[in-house]
Amino acid sequence: MEEKLLTEAYKLRFEYFNLYENKQEKWHQKYKNHKLYELVNCSFDYNYRQIGQEMPKLIKNFISTHHNY
Repeated sequence: MEEKLLTEAYKLRFEYFNLYENKQEKWHQKYKNHKLYELVNCSFDYNYRQIGQEMPKLIKNFISTHHNY
């Protein structure tokens, strides 16, 4: 489950930076109700060099606070 969430979070982050460049508000509107929306928003605090280390920590925190995942 953790690996699946991690992959999904990376996908959403990739979309934000690569597919929605200069259209970030559309991304927010599309995903504002997604289960990982807040987590991915938090991931924006980290640059591309840091995210590989930080995203797994964010996912672990997400799982521990959302017991149904």
